[in-house]
Amino acid sequence: MRKALLAAPFLAAALMLAACSGETPATSSSSDTTEATTANETLPEMLDDADGLQTMAEALKTTGLERLFAGKGSYTLLAPEDDAFDALGDKAKAVTQAQDHAALTALVRSHMLAGYRTPEDIAAAIAAAGTGTVSLPTLGGGTLTFRKTGTPSADTITVTADDGAQATLLDQPVAAGSSIAIPVSGVLRKL
Repeated sequence: MRKALLAAPFLAAALMLAACSGETPATSSSSDTTEATTANETLPEMLDDADGLQTMAEALKTTGLERLFAGKGSYTLLAPEDDAFDALGDKAKAVTQAQDHAALTALVRSHMLAGYRTPEDIAAAIAAAGTGTVSLPTLGGGTLTFRKTGTPSADTITVTADDGAQATLLDQPVAAGSSIAIPVSGVLRKL
């Protein structure tokens, strides 16, 4: 048991280092992943065409963060569905429609991880950690903690931000270039 506890941080660190390699996986392990149909499509462009992810696509363009997805680096974006932003009402509008884009940039970066990680990769990291959770740093300087919930036949992965905001990873990730977006049920930052 003690060896398993000592090995867990090293396994999580190995996953993070592997994800930072900048290499795109040859294929996605999820058959439900929507992939770019042309080599020129970026993740923000794919999100623009995906059902219910236009708010995040627009946020990437507004903040200029879309440029990150045109480069060689690989990223995982946990993309809140439009309904998640709508549920926050005026608070979300104040951030997404403000002239000063600093708050929106911080919000988007709090949903970004370095490296290309599918939901299956995250589930494997949780299992390898042996603690039932795995925590990963965001590009915004925070930490997201992933946990499997539900029954073994119907596992769901929930993610919790430092401030307690929670969401569930949803189906049909969107992949383009060297990056992937995983739709999530909520905004991972309290507004």
